[in-house]
Amino acid sequence: MNRSLLEILVDPVSAERLTLEATQFDGDEILEGTLRAGGRQYPITDGIPRFVLTNDSDQQLTASSFAYKWRQRNTYESPEMGEAASRWMCKRYGFADLEEMRMYLSRSGRILDAGCGSAFSSLLCMEHCWSDRSSCEWYGVEISEAIDVARERVGVGPRRHFIQGDILQLPLTPGSFDLVFCEGVLHHTPSTEAAFRCVADMLKPGGELLCYVYRKKGPIREFADDLVREVLAPLGPEEAWNTLRPLTALGRALTELDAEVEVEQDIPYLGIRAGRHDVQRLIYSHMLKLFWNPSLSFEENNHVNFDWYSPRYAHRHTEEEVRHWCEEFHLCIEYLDTSEQSGYTLRARKH
Repeated sequence: MNRSLLEILVDPVSAERLTLEATQFDGDEILEGTLRAGGRQYPITDGIPRFVLTNDSDQQLTASSFAYKWRQRNTYESPEMGEAASRWMCKRYGFADLEEMRMYLSRSGRILDAGCGSAFSSLLCMEHCWSDRSSCEWYGVEISEAIDVARERVGVGPRRHFIQGDILQLPLTPGSFDLVFCEGVLHHTPSTEAAFRCVADMLKPGGELLCYVYRKKGPIREFADDLVREVLAPLGPEEAWNTLRPLTALGRALTELDAEVEVEQDIPYLGIRAGRHDVQRLIYSHMLKLFWNPSLSFEENNHVNFDWYSPRYAHRHTEEEVRHWCEEFHLCIEYLDTSEQSGYTLRARKH
């Protein structure tokens, strides 16, 4: 933790300023110590201030699943995984390519990556933010122990800050950020709307929010997704990962089948449109998520399915809800991608 982080850190309970007692240093970095306010104290360990307060068991299970997932670095660090994720992310956020997205973000000043995980998305799209030519300052907040993986992957630097905390109780001064990046995180909290409000509060006037939230699916898919989550709920992360292997293998088999089916008429109550459909995509979109990308390894594909099914919280929403949140929390929509069946991707600016 760089001492300059104290300028923006606050007690997540009272919003009071924090006092620091540092016990171990490495140059300008504080490796061990304690932050205090109002009788509460928060540890600094391995260079990271820790502010996780939740007693919500489902939130703890969600955090545990993400900590496990991001520790499996061999399941997401390949060039193929990076290329697939970059292409999908640029398309959703309305950028022509990764370079355009990187240049756009590098002009953002102070950036909050809310729910950064292992910094997987940031390392793909914010490369220019850490160059000597950029004045960006990046703050990664993550509820799980994946924040330690983020610190390992990003590396320590004067404009890189790592905080373990809950985006529903952010230990940061509201109105401090030029841009908040929240890629696929809000729906993994107890309340997507409350989390949306919390990250919107972090923006300066004129600041921009980039986020992605899950989309409500058809009734069969909704039922099946929740059924799989119930099966995984009592399992530990490793057992849940292994339990999903047959589902991932079925996705592979259906993809290799390479078959199509003709749907003669719309089936509106199932959300299925008339026309020719690839069998795997038809099942994936309307019945059960069986992700498979032939360019990725089996473990990488299983990682994607685990990401969907393992978190206890995984709320799905409508376009109307997203628009309502923007209006309620004083954000002007600049871009909203509704083309993806998986979710909605938003770029919105604070009034």
